[in-house]
Amino acid sequence: FSIFGKNLSSMKKSILILTAILSQFHCAQVSFDGKKFLKDGQSYKSKNYRQVFTDPAALDLVKKGRTNKTVGDVFSGIGGFGMGLSLALIVSTPKERTYNLGYGYGSITQKTDNGARWTVFGISTGIALISIPFYVSAKKHFDKAIKTENGEPTTFKPYFKLGSEGDRLAVSYNF
Repeated sequence: FSIFGKNLSSMKKSILILTAILSQFHCAQVSFDGKKFLKDGQSYKSKNYRQVFTDPAALDLVKKGRTNKTVGDVFSGIGGFGMGLSLALIVSTPKERTYNLGYGYGSITQKTDNGARWTVFGISTGIALISIPFYVSAKKHFDKAIKTENGEPTTFKPYFKLGSEGDRLAVSYNF
């Protein structure tokens, strides 16, 4: 085994290989692409998060994120089902129906009232919109867990900013 044209002893080879392996563990980066976690080039499903995260703080954040995502999935599923069903009924129902009452009695025409279906559609839309804050919170928890696992700072750092324009002076608090 030689590097740069020099032969290395077996002890130096072992140290070199061990250093390369340890640097991979130390520099292992975790990322999230929406449905899967990526670590060291390997893809993990979100249900296998225990294999990806080793930091207890990051594990807690992933658990909170998964809980928020599940609640968001429930609300969006219920809202989506209600919107789809009511809209399908609105579109598929004719505006008028004519019923034949039989021989000699004539027929009647009945107009379809879709008011209740539009109400269900509106309520279902509201239920689906409730899921948005849960998804946003889940994303924040996942991002914070990844930063914690990767050793990046996650602290809150607000600051003041002083600005001026002409004869005016402004102070803003940024967070």
